[in-house]
Amino acid sequence: MDRPPGIAQVNQRYPRRGVYLLPNLFTTASLFGGFYSIVASIHGHYRVAAIVIFIAMILDGLDGRVARMTGTQSAFGAEYDSLADVIAFGIAPSLLVLLWGLQSFGKFGWLGAFVFTACGALRLARFNSQAHSSSKRYFQGLPIPTAATVLASLVWVAVGEGYPWLTQIAQYLALALVYFLGLLMVSNIRYRSFKDIDLHGRMPFALAIAVVLVLAAIAVHPPLVLFLLSLIYVLIGVLSTLWQLSQRRRQRRDPH
Repeated sequence: MDRPPGIAQVNQRYPRRGVYLLPNLFTTASLFGGFYSIVASIHGHYRVAAIVIFIAMILDGLDGRVARMTGTQSAFGAEYDSLADVIAFGIAPSLLVLLWGLQSFGKFGWLGAFVFTACGALRLARFNSQAHSSSKRYFQGLPIPTAATVLASLVWVAVGEGYPWLTQIAQYLALALVYFLGLLMVSNIRYRSFKDIDLHGRMPFALAIAVVLVLAAIAVHPPLVLFLLSLIYVLIGVLSTLWQLSQRRRQRRDPH
């Protein structure tokens, strides 16, 4: 007579499933930041909504770093991180700019917010599908947290200064940026990921001074400096790609 399977045999047939707690806590905190930003935007607290998006971006950067440092990377964590990014850096910033300044543009305003969100979701889906084959040194397309940073910092600058003329200019700029940034996210333009930087190793002294100067500038005027830094990062990717294309055309014309 056969004996019923023991507990050990049942566990081997049905292995226990679980998730790593530490990196997913950071992801959950980033998701909460995106949700809180949406709530703040709905209630008209645009400055708070913009700042919370920056906090969510920092937490989003920490979850991947913590997972790599502790060896707790998983497929579940990658998928959960992408879903959180759609809310924190796709829906939250687009809703922020829409309620703050794009409603006056009618269809072009809310369609631009939708284009930004949809392109961000498409960019994350492409990133997940190419995660094992793409280069770790570069991103294909503008990263969605950077795109969210541009919009959030722009709103932060306009709301913080309180000048009507500056707000009007920023609204027109935001209308152009939601389309421009959305297209950059689904483009083939390469952006440095900075994942290859060894934080445990030594760095040049000049680089350390540059980091100190950047932190000091951010302390003087956080929204303006963050907007300029994120916009410079966006433009560097575009300009470097255009330069590479021009070099290739020259090589084709003059192979010698």
